[in-house]
Amino acid sequence: MKICFVCHANVCRSFMSQEILKNILAQKGITDIEVFSRGTFVFDNLRVPDKIKNFLKKNGIEYMGHTPTLVSKQDLEKADMLFVMTQDQFEELTDKYSQFSDKIYLLLDYCYAKQKDIDDPIGKEGFSFNRAAKNLKQTIEVLADKLITNH
Repeated sequence: MKICFVCHANVCRSFMSQEILKNILAQKGITDIEVFSRGTFVFDNLRVPDKIKNFLKKNGIEYMGHTPTLVSKQDLEKADMLFVMTQDQFEELTDKYSQFSDKIYLLLDYCYAKQKDIDDPIGKEGFSFNRAAKNLKQTIEVLADKLITNH
């Protein structure tokens, strides 16, 4: 199974989701689920912010480097499931790649049946950042349980 996460710039939500899910799967000894992430609008010079690296480290995940990558048709062909963070991203990808719309999901809708966007912690600091990052982590834990149960 191949899982892809997509956010705007591929340095915060999708990357964090990728790393959190990889970590959960590794802890459970699951090796046949591939996880990767992409962005809908990637900047060449943008890098993963230190606060993201620090959040991952505090959660037992070592930062091993990351290059933001633009989502492509090949990614949708490769992925069994693709999770987006916002309704806008969902609409953009299902419009552009309608032939793959059956495997594109709004993350909160898939996990909690909520038609709601995942807050972007990138522009937040302190308590607001930690709350948004923790909420994303909890959502990925719910996703992991669903994926493992259906695997």
